[in-house]
Amino acid sequence: MINQYDVLAKITEATAEAPLRKHFEEFTFFQALGDITGRSVLDVACGTGVYSRRIKQRGAGRVVGVDSSEGMIAYARHLEHQAPLGIEYVVQDAASGRALGVFDVVTATYLLHYASSIQQMQGMCATLRRSLAPGGRLVSICLNPDARVTEPAYYRPYGFELRSRGQEGDEAKLVSVLPEMPFSVTAWYWSRRTYEAALQSAGFRDIVWCAPEIAPEGLAAFGAEHWQDYLRAPHAAVFTCTA
Repeated sequence: MINQYDVLAKITEATAEAPLRKHFEEFTFFQALGDITGRSVLDVACGTGVYSRRIKQRGAGRVVGVDSSEGMIAYARHLEHQAPLGIEYVVQDAASGRALGVFDVVTATYLLHYASSIQQMQGMCATLRRSLAPGGRLVSICLNPDARVTEPAYYRPYGFELRSRGQEGDEAKLVSVLPEMPFSVTAWYWSRRTYEAALQSAGFRDIVWCAPEIAPEGLAAFGAEHWQDYLRAPHAAVFTCTA
């Protein structure tokens, strides 16, 4: 069955070099991830493997990418076949999947906000925790609880609109405003308290919400003023925690 994630497989690749993803999202994420040389990494909700490949290229040891979308994983495997890095890709649901081993690091970019209920989020967090060695780290990106979800035009200068009532558990729709790349994705809005409670119920500790940063290249290319409004209320947030 084709779902929104299958449709977004090629769009994910096409937007990988977009300024917002490259200069904010990727930069902040890898700042939080730190040195992963020789580490085993499970990349949950890996999509087409954008971060799986970059994690491997930064020196990680075993890297496994997991996603529930057959379309995403098929495309990731296609890219792996074209330019082998030794990454394994598995089709599996993040909330109820089988164990794939124990890893030093688990990453989950844009996973938890796709939970449509607190129970589903708890299941996702339990799966992430089971995959981590004691003392291992989870590094994740989610919909920012402080995003301006009730102001659709706020993010228009950055290529999209974000629409939601902003109440706990409400749908949140991200809609591209770029005519050359029209798409929309539906997630759910959750408070910081809900994210943290689900993580803690799974056994995570030391939850840290990372300060948003723009890469020096992004500041040089667009100027600090371009990023000011976005940094006041980024649509995405990066956090880390420990098993």
